Amino acid sequence: MRALALLAVLPLAACALPGRETLAPNPVTPGMAEIAAAEAFAGRIPLVSIQPGTTDFAAPLKSAVAQALAIKPQALFEVAAEAPAASPDAQAQALQSLAPQAQAVAQAITADGVAPGRVSLAARGGGAAPVILVYVK
Repeated sequence: MRALALLAVLPLAACALPGRETLAPNPVTPGMAEIAAAEAFAGRIPLVSIQPGTTDFAAPLKSAVAQALAIKPQALFEVAAEAPAASPDAQAQALQSLAPQAQAVAQAITADGVAPGRVSLAARGGGAAPVILVYVK
C-alpha cells in the first residue's frame, strides 16, 4: 500500500510548482527584432491585421468596426499598408502591391456604414512583413 502511495506521489515530485519557472535569475534581453516591432507600433495596437492575399476579411472586419463604433461612435479609421524594411525600390514595389488590397479594406469599412471622411489610407515601411493594418483613432 505504501509503495502505491509512493508511486502516486513520485510523478508529482518531478513537477515544478506553478510560476516557479517564470522568473529567471538572468533575464534575457529582447533582440533587435523585438525592439523594432515594439517601436513600429509606437504605442498603437491595430484593430485588425490582414495578411496580403486574404480575400475573406469582410465579416471579421465588419464585426471589429462595429465593436469599435460601439465604444467610440465618432471613431476614425486608418488603413495602413506596411512593407518590410528593404531598399527604397523594393519597399515601394511591396507597398504598390499592397495598395489595391488596402483600398478594398477601406471601401469595406465605408460599406459597413462609416463615413468616407472618417477613413484614411496610409503607407509605411519598416515592418517585419507585408501586412494591412487597421487602426482606430
